[in-house]
Amino acid sequence: MFPWALRHLPGPHQELFRHQEAVRGFIHQEILRHKLMVPDAPRDFISCYLAQITKAQDDPVSTFSEENLIQVVTDLFLGGTDTTATTLHWALIYMVQHGAIQERVQQELDSVLGTGQGICYQDRERLPYTRAVLHEVQRLSSVVAVGAVRQCVTSTRVHGHHVPKGTIVLPNLASVLYDPKCWETPREFNPSHFLDREGNFVTHEAFLPFSAGHRMCPGDQLARMELFLMFATLLRTFRFQLPVGSPGLRLEYIFGGTLQPQPQQICAVPRLIQEDLYEVG
Repeated sequence: MFPWALRHLPGPHQELFRHQEAVRGFIHQEILRHKLMVPDAPRDFISCYLAQITKAQDDPVSTFSEENLIQVVTDLFLGGTDTTATTLHWALIYMVQHGAIQERVQQELDSVLGTGQGICYQDRERLPYTRAVLHEVQRLSSVVAVGAVRQCVTSTRVHGHHVPKGTIVLPNLASVLYDPKCWETPREFNPSHFLDREGNFVTHEAFLPFSAGHRMCPGDQLARMELFLMFATLLRTFRFQLPVGSPGLRLEYIFGGTLQPQPQQICAVPRLIQEDLYEVG
């Protein structure tokens, strides 16, 4: 009932507040650095937002301010960090579970990119199977099963049901991502969901891990780029497998802010070099 009181109560939650202040301090320093730059065309989000603050400074109802800028950057930073890392954890687990799929991804990476060429985001157009595998990871293990809370700003009707203005809405993303009417094998890891008969990558209108509409995740393009580059680099460099004596993978979720995988160990073996250990979780 009184969330503001948490800041004045002792306990382990105080560590969260310390991390929060550290992040806010870092963002504040970045804003100051941007202000000291030579005026130029905006080159990133902070530059664009600062330009908008200047443009709207005479508007009495404007919500553009440095305090709001800090909060928006914090939301983008924290939201993207946890979800991207969690998705990559699930990707590595599925590569261990499906060794043949992992091998096929590596064969495509080797044949298309060779050994010396670096990976860039544009390469995804030449790597349809790798791209399909990563999309299937996001579909089967969407880290956010329920979208952000929304409120109807006007009365409407959905499938014949009256939804009055002010109604709180929770979009159930999982209902679409696992819908048997949309996916051939909704509860199985199947990259063919995103491939046509010729092996070309195809989009799917039911693929909504970032939600949809005007209120979809604002960082979806950044997340797509990060996931592709990290996943392709990891699979190109390592072969992932269970360590000797492992009891097997645990695929049950840990329910929290996101749907986390169980803490477990897998081996990251440098391809044709030596074995190393990578801990997931």
